[in-house]
Amino acid sequence: MDNIEQLLRDADPRMHRDSGGPLPLDLDEPGPVFAQQPVHKSARQRRSWVPVALGAMVTAAAVAAVVVWSPWNAPLPDPLPAITPTPSPTAPAPSGTGTADPTSRPESLQLPNGLFPAYDGAHFADDAACRALSLPEMQFADVNGKLSNPGLEAEAFALIGCLDGFAAFTPSEQYRTELMVDDVAAGMLIAKWNPEAGHWASSPVKLAEDGVEVHQEYLSWPLLRGYTYEADETAEQRMNRAIKDKGIPAEVAETLFGPNEPSWMETETGAERITYDNTLLEVTHPSWDMYEIMRDQNGKVLESAVADPREASVYQLMFFDSHGKAVFNLGLFTDDRAGQDESETCDDPSGTYTLHGLSPTSVAVDEGKLALGLVTETDVFGIERSTVSLVPADSATEGRLCDLATSFHLDGKMLQSEAWTGYLGFKDATERTAYLQSSEYLRAREVAASLEIR
Repeated sequence: MDNIEQLLRDADPRMHRDSGGPLPLDLDEPGPVFAQQPVHKSARQRRSWVPVALGAMVTAAAVAAVVVWSPWNAPLPDPLPAITPTPSPTAPAPSGTGTADPTSRPESLQLPNGLFPAYDGAHFADDAACRALSLPEMQFADVNGKLSNPGLEAEAFALIGCLDGFAAFTPSEQYRTELMVDDVAAGMLIAKWNPEAGHWASSPVKLAEDGVEVHQEYLSWPLLRGYTYEADETAEQRMNRAIKDKGIPAEVAETLFGPNEPSWMETETGAERITYDNTLLEVTHPSWDMYEIMRDQNGKVLESAVADPREASVYQLMFFDSHGKAVFNLGLFTDDRAGQDESETCDDPSGTYTLHGLSPTSVAVDEGKLALGLVTETDVFGIERSTVSLVPADSATEGRLCDLATSFHLDGKMLQSEAWTGYLGFKDATERTAYLQSSEYLRAREVAASLEIR
């Protein structure tokens, strides 16, 4: 998985380094394969150095590689930082598989055995099977059906749904980040209840027709929306394929896998606002969980209790909501761009962007003031995806993607704060407008307005 991570970092349009060609990868089906896209060069390149989270790293697959995620062939956990989307109470209910009415979604449940929901209103049946659901006790079957217990931690996955003997989970971004898990996979964990044996089991592998062991990987609705690159297969078609492959009744799957929405989010609960500050910054947030890391020039992690953030070569601050979802991401890094500006190139000169919901902040960098906005990118293939990001306050409403700055100079360092959540895939302008009015985006604006960089 180290090779995959390096490839993703090298290929990410916001990392822009020459990967020297693709690295060896397991390309067996039926894992989600992202179509290879050509890399173009032009006079200017959008560069960034942030140790991007899971959501940003996966975009690499669209640029320079065909990637299959295989989370089950890597030990858990094994350290390096990582970062990913939950549902607008104002968003309309889309049609098709997985449809749900977000306006009637109940509050998050109190779940047993250390389980926590991936979104407000996750379905949890009150039956013996679901009450016995426990990640640390879950069994995993190898290709020959032999069961073993890897001892998953309860914090590793958030529950999407449990009913009729099926359970579905999605990886927790908070767990992966705090434990520095370097496996970049982000697929669902799907398990089935065995009433005779009295245990839950997951079977993530199978033998292909050629006898090769295949790791099956399926994505949640928000990830399917944000990271579906095959123009000839919709998110709904991919979800239907997963449902068929796992033998889940359609009526069960519609509830089990949650609503077909671009983002699953916690609703506003009126949580008390908390102010966090250090020598570098100040920010007020609604009682989110905080993750902060500092490294010296050799990559060694510095003790936050004694280290000064201004002295660190790498400083990263993140916040996570009650579902373990990343909702804020900011990094400050040593500026290594000196003398390179003239040689920078652009990987997708035909890519364009549109800015929505631009909101002012008090953050000022060498280039000027910054604002928070929903950036919708359209690549060379016409595929759209959106992300919440800090951008120059005077940015044009639309233009070339390579002309939209995402990293900025600040007192000899580089500041970057993009991809506050994972990529969002909107079906139409109505969904996008609803997201701009959702609790997730309104709180992002609120937090961004409070942010001060010293």
